[in-house]
Amino acid sequence: MDQPTSGAEPADAADGGAEALDRPLPEGVRRRVVALVSDAFGGLTVAELPAQLRQYARFTPTRRAKFAGNAMAAALESDPLFRQRIGERLSQTQPELAGALEAGSPPAAADPVDVAAAAYVLRPTGWVKLVEAAGEEVQRADAERVDEESRRELVQLREELERARAHTRSETE
Repeated sequence: MDQPTSGAEPADAADGGAEALDRPLPEGVRRRVVALVSDAFGGLTVAELPAQLRQYARFTPTRRAKFAGNAMAAALESDPLFRQRIGERLSQTQPELAGALEAGSPPAAADPVDVAAAAYVLRPTGWVKLVEAAGEEVQRADAERVDEESRRELVQLREELERARAHTRSETE
C-alpha cells in the first residue's frame, strides 16, 4: 500500500542513496550544517534524538555546536530519520530556501554555503552538485582573497624598497 510522503523526506531514502559525496564536506558547509543541526536540535524531544546525542540535549546551541559538532555531523550522515527531522525543522525555519531547493531552483542571491548546507540536510535531487559548487565557490573566494593580500603585500614591499633606495641615494650624495 502506498503511503503519502512529505516533501521533507530525504532524497536518498526515496532513491536508494544514488547521490553521495565523494569527498568530505567543504569546511564552511560543514560548519553551517553543524550550526543548522545545533539550532534545530532544541526543537526535538530527547526521544527523537539519536542515542549518542541525547547527552547534549540541555546544551545551548553554541555549546552544542562546539562540543557535539562531530557527533551531530556523523548522526546526520548515518541516521536518515534524524536527518529528516532536522530537515523538517529547517523547512519550518527557512521555508523559502527549503521550498526553492525542493523545487530544484535554489535562489541565485542566496549565500552558496547556506544553500549547500540546506541541500545537505534536505537532500533534494542534485544536492551533491550544490554542495560541490559551494565548496568550489569558497575555494575560489579564498584564492581571490589570498591573491588580493599578495598584491597588497607586493605593493607595500615595492614602496619600502623604493624608500630604502631613496634613503641610500640620499646618504651617498
